[in-house]
Amino acid sequence: MLNTAHTICDFGLHKGEAYTKLPASFLIWMISTKNRQSNFAKAEI
Repeated sequence: MLNTAHTICDFGLHKGEAYTKLPASFLIWMISTKNRQSNFAKAEI
């Protein structure tokens, strides 16, 4: 399991925000589009 507490989103509207603070809708979008960082999104969902 990934520890995303200090992992920062590096693109888009939420650039600079920790994955733990991202809205679920953004995380789901990342997973559904197979974004290169979707493993972090999966760890948060």
